[in-house]
Order: sequence, then structure tokens, then C-alpha cells
Amino acid sequence: MDPVMHLLLPLLLLLALRIDTRLSLLLAPIAILPDFDAAFGLHRAVFHSFFSVVAVPVGQILYARYRRPDWMLPALLVQFYMASHVVLDLGGVAFLWPFTTDMFYFDPQLKFNLQGGINFEWHLEMGIHEYVKMGETDFISEAAFGLLILMGLAAAIYRREAFAAVKRVVGIVRDFLVRAFRG
Repeated sequence: MDPVMHLLLPLLLLLALRIDTRLSLLLAPIAILPDFDAAFGLHRAVFHSFFSVVAVPVGQILYARYRRPDWMLPALLVQFYMASHVVLDLGGVAFLWPFTTDMFYFDPQLKFNLQGGINFEWHLEMGIHEYVKMGETDFISEAAFGLLILMGLAAAIYRREAFAAVKRVVGIVRDFLVRAFRG
């Protein structure tokens, strides 16, 4: 899946559930973090593995639970963003790296057509296959482009609300940057 969808889908879900808007927005880039394993030539392995997606965030959650209770929500959001990335990439992930580079995959497909009535076809394929080196990925896929167009249309229709939301996001980012550079 492309980075735009990895960023937008979990963020929109958190915003729809009315989880802390400020934290959801500021931590959203973590949803793209697992794709940086491509820099090591092992895309969908190093940062898509059990250690970086489960062990490290669970360690953060435990640390927050026993040492810094005020960090609990950010730790849970980090876990959510990391896990959402792997779930969206389940077309092939080396989840048990470094023990094995075999890729686990889960590929459900639901197709429908209108030839001779309304017909649905369900197909599920899952299992393990050898590691496939990934060369490149789309930055914006057809689905992400469609989602961005849909969001643009919604923003045009609900322009007052959209302007207020953009203003709020800019304020959140500005406040974060001011606090970060003040020390």
C-alpha cells in the first residue's frame, strides 16, 4: 500500500472515533515509519517485523503504565499506527524477521459484477511464500488519489467546517513546533 493511504486510513479512523485530535495528528507520520526498511534493502521485513511492530510499542506501553502514566495514550497511538501499517501491508510481510524472511500473506478479495444479475465472488488466499524483494512503490495509488478527491469534494461542500479544521490543524502543528524549539 502507498504511504498516503498508510497515513490517511488510520488517522481518519482515529479522528472519526474522536481520539485526541492533537496527538492523532502529531503521531500520524509514525504510520509511514515501517516503510523505511526499504533503505536497508529489506522492504516489508526489518520494520514490519514482530520486534518493531509489537515488542517495541508494547515495551513503550509497559513503560508508560509503570513509570509515566501520562505517556499511555501516545504509546497506544504509536502501537496503533505501527500495527495498522502491517495490517494494510498483509499482501506480504516478513513478520518473523530476522529468524526467517518468509513472507506471511493474507489476501481476501471480494468481486462483484452486474452481468446476469448481481453476482458476488469471494476468494481468500493466505499462507507463506519466499521473500520477494520489492523494487518500488507508488507514492499515491489510485485508491489514495480517489480518497484525496473525495476529501477535496467534502471540503468544498463543507467549506466552513473544512476551513475551521485546517485552521485547527495549523494551530496544533504551530503550537507543537513552538514548544519543540523553545526547549
